[in-house]
Amino acid sequence: MSHGTLDDHIEKSKIEGTHLPWIRKATWCYQMASAVAHTHYTAHTFHMDIKPANFLLDADQNLILIDWEQSGAAPYTLAPEADGAWDVKEMATGASTEETTNSATPRLVYEKYSGPYRENLAWGQPKWNVFPSWKDTCPRALDAAEVFSLGRTMWMLLNGVAQSELEDSDEVVMSWNDAAEEVPNEWKGIVGRCLDPDPNARIGLRQLVDFWKVVTRDDVA
Repeated sequence: MSHGTLDDHIEKSKIEGTHLPWIRKATWCYQMASAVAHTHYTAHTFHMDIKPANFLLDADQNLILIDWEQSGAAPYTLAPEADGAWDVKEMATGASTEETTNSATPRLVYEKYSGPYRENLAWGQPKWNVFPSWKDTCPRALDAAEVFSLGRTMWMLLNGVAQSELEDSDEVVMSWNDAAEEVPNEWKGIVGRCLDPDPNARIGLRQLVDFWKVVTRDDVA
């Protein structure tokens, strides 16, 4: 069934100097977001390690999310607030957002953990996995963290950046290279919203799915 991973295809296109069709890239972005939304809202769990190598392609070039060990995350796609050093809670505010119409959305407030050493992963990084507790106590924080990972993965796809280029990097600087010259600005803007340093400012997971659904529908039409 395996036809390689998304990272394999990114790497291959770089080596061969070819460009993956834009409609295929948009479809893959939609499938990535849909897979994570299903994980959160139907399976009521999380993935933790969203990256190009964890999306497998089937015979029809559709993406399948794999590697469900939940035992570590790649630092180049992990949301900065999910590095194990932060706790989060929701605090009511009087401000409304585009995510709500009749009520204000509580603000996610992050607090640096200052207690004794904690560890809940036998292997992998970070040693303290915040996702299990966030799933139960603050699902919006879980959504925001995995939206960041989706945004970084989409940026790698649209920008033609293979994982091997980031694995030894201390810090990933998001910029658009020549390979992304023809990427629509609207797509770049959505990726930028996924990667906002403030989790409160990131696009919602459902909104992200809807955006790519419309893009793929319009491109097919």
